[in-house]
Amino acid sequence: MRTRWAVLVAAALLLTIVSVPASAATPEAPNRFVTGWIPYWQATSGGAVISNASSSPLLSEVSLFGSTTKLDALVGTAHAAGLPVFQTLFSSSISGFMTSASRTTTVDAIVAGAVAGNFDGVDIDYEFVWSVSRSDWPAITPQWVAFVRLLSTRLHAAGKLLSVTVPPVWNNGTSGYTVYAQPQIAPFVDRLRLMVYDWSITNPGPIAPNFWVSSVISYSTTVAKVPPKKLQLGVPAYGRHWWTKQNASETCPDGALKPVDSITMGEASTLARLHGVAPTRHSSGEATFRWTEKVTGLTRRPPAYVPSTSHVGTIPTAAPGSGLVPAVRLGTPRMVTCTITHVVFHPDATTIRTSAQAALTAGWSGIAIWAFGYETADVYQQLDAIAPQRPNGDPAITLDAPTVGTGTIRVMGGAYDPEFDLPVPVRIRVTPTGGVGVVRTVVANVSRAGVPPALGPFHGYDQTFGVAAGTYEVCVRLLLWGGGNGPTLPCRSVTVP
Repeated sequence: MRTRWAVLVAAALLLTIVSVPASAATPEAPNRFVTGWIPYWQATSGGAVISNASSSPLLSEVSLFGSTTKLDALVGTAHAAGLPVFQTLFSSSISGFMTSASRTTTVDAIVAGAVAGNFDGVDIDYEFVWSVSRSDWPAITPQWVAFVRLLSTRLHAAGKLLSVTVPPVWNNGTSGYTVYAQPQIAPFVDRLRLMVYDWSITNPGPIAPNFWVSSVISYSTTVAKVPPKKLQLGVPAYGRHWWTKQNASETCPDGALKPVDSITMGEASTLARLHGVAPTRHSSGEATFRWTEKVTGLTRRPPAYVPSTSHVGTIPTAAPGSGLVPAVRLGTPRMVTCTITHVVFHPDATTIRTSAQAALTAGWSGIAIWAFGYETADVYQQLDAIAPQRPNGDPAITLDAPTVGTGTIRVMGGAYDPEFDLPVPVRIRVTPTGGVGVVRTVVANVSRAGVPPALGPFHGYDQTFGVAAGTYEVCVRLLLWGGGNGPTLPCRSVTVP
């Protein structure tokens, strides 16, 4: 489903824009509900979104898809802008998680890569569904859930976040890709992104129609019951251009009919201007336009062949091992003319705003754009107009009075960055008097009261340390994106009998 310039996938209720109070997004008071992927082939134009004055205040995080020198450099660029960075890992295979041994090997490599690259988290984009049979799903699902659970445990223990990007489910669970088990993996992820695009590929039609978006949101929220603040709606910033022969009886010049082509939002606008057509709003919510042209040129395809009524009595046998293949029929080059209809469907700024508003109205964290660099500048003007009011201020951390048990110290508290609804990493140190401390870096993703409601509930930490009798100093520190030191608190002293 990932559009790298061709991808796969294959109801009714139109979305409406629900007005909410607008709040101007500025670097001083950001309203972060937009994220997206920067693929390696879009390192320059996609990377510009991080520093653009219109887009950057709306960004909640950035995901880097692939690796190039330019893309790797964006890790530091995003951290300098105060943004968390995810490493997106793509795979179309199930081999990395179908056994306990393969899961362990895969998870070890992923965690090591996240630590070495100074990523704040990992985004798993495993699109194996295209390479397996539906009959295989019951066997795959439990192994997939076990993989997500193990990866979550290991990443969180390293102070890293986990995002999982999957194809969607709709029609209350009767349609879509249930193999990805949204309800089962929800407790282990910090982000669950739904790739709600590629509705139409083979035949002309919308990329992400409103009725589909609405049905996907309904399933993930009310049927799968994924916590809304973990959910992000994947939205396309690309469209498609189809060539179709208008009259079946005509023969087109060789090369006149091309495969369906994926185009960026900017390319779609240029195409409409070149052909003097104005896009209209389709009932799906997307923009569409079309034009026709007569094309004249040469073809070497012969006229239609009419089989003879006589039959060959004996069928020749192929030479051993060679096999028979259909003949390539080529005729004398001749001039032909046909009429071609061009149809384009593409999202525009209004389309993306409508989808974003639907996600926000459902209480979701926001949207994820595929891909940064494909969109037009007016997208962020539209999104700024519906930006939710999020808290502002500095990162905060609290430490409850540690609970002492027999040979244990339980450390609990809360930590959050009010500009983001993502859980933040926390470093906990438990040090015996005159001894060497034990340090853990964890993710504060336990449900906890007292956090600003707009951030969701997942901003607590709860860790138990096994210790010997003695006096201990318990200290905590919030870590900034990229691992820098954030605020700390006065340490607490406890005695274990």
